[in-house]
Amino acid sequence: MEKPSRGSFNIPGTVINGQNAQLLTSTGISSVDSILGGGLPVGTVTIIEEDIYGSHAKIMLDYFLAEGIVNDHSTLVASLDMNPYNIIKNLPAVIHNDPEESTISSDSIQDDKMRIAFRYQNLPTSDKDSHNIGHYFDLSKTMSLADIENSDICYWNGQRIENGTSMFANPAYNELLKAVKEKIKEGKFFLKDNPSKRNVLRVGIHSLGSPMWLPSRDSYHLMNESRDLDMFIFCLRALVRSAFAVAVITIPTHLYHENSLDRCIHSSDIAMRLQTFSGTELENNFSLSDYHGFFHLTKLAAINSFASKHPGSIEYVFKLRRKKFHIEKLHLPPDLQEVGSSNSTPPSIACGSSNKHLLEF
Repeated sequence: MEKPSRGSFNIPGTVINGQNAQLLTSTGISSVDSILGGGLPVGTVTIIEEDIYGSHAKIMLDYFLAEGIVNDHSTLVASLDMNPYNIIKNLPAVIHNDPEESTISSDSIQDDKMRIAFRYQNLPTSDKDSHNIGHYFDLSKTMSLADIENSDICYWNGQRIENGTSMFANPAYNELLKAVKEKIKEGKFFLKDNPSKRNVLRVGIHSLGSPMWLPSRDSYHLMNESRDLDMFIFCLRALVRSAFAVAVITIPTHLYHENSLDRCIHSSDIAMRLQTFSGTELENNFSLSDYHGFFHLTKLAAINSFASKHPGSIEYVFKLRRKKFHIEKLHLPPDLQEVGSSNSTPPSIACGSSNKHLLEF
């Protein structure tokens, strides 16, 4: 089997991984792209387990959708909890530079400059991906309406739901699958299609499986017994696998039992979990005061490869600033209190007693 060259798919906002010939696209967050090995593989389904409040997972979904609009990707956004148009209308604005790096003054740079040879001063202080396909976004600003109106965006809010024969207890799942399939067919995103200009479809689903997705008011107890959620993810994965499409879903997993959650993770390709510090004992932890929660990469499937690029047992944390959402490795500072207490203890002989007798002087 011959690997396709980089010029085989001239799709904006994508790059081919040279190791496994997999087409990648950005999540909109450069730190997440780095953890995933370069970006999201096209043809996969990613689920983001929401925190209790669901705000941080919503921000990650906003980054994903904003990245697609900037790259002129076709977009399908779906939600039953809020108007999908409001999600698109409040997407962050694209900028040219990292919002945090641009706020650093030149004086602080001079103070932090290392005392090394002049020939090394212009070298980068960190390894940056030369094939970075993502953009930078400013959370304090919203995307212009002109960019939104000129984009190919499909909104699904579940208003037109037909009650018919379906394998789902809630027909909304079936209607959303049909909407995704129709969008793929309309835009000629299937692998078998030969459009004049190849593009990628981004599917963003907000808070799938929330109480708004229950079939009736009296069926709240069926939330963990129903198989609608994991069956939908499984069917969606089969659909996007046969097309130039990529899907990101946020799920309020704290409403489900562990068995239901395991089925959802098994049906997906990539699974992430956000564990917020707000409302927990970690909120007042001095060592974690600069962060807002833990980021867990629960699953990273091996696509076009025998081995997964899962980073292993590395702990990641996320922090939300006024202009930026960022994920980084957890580096705990040394516990100075323990160090101080250990230094204050007087040395003693290993096999002897530290207490003096009356005759000792």
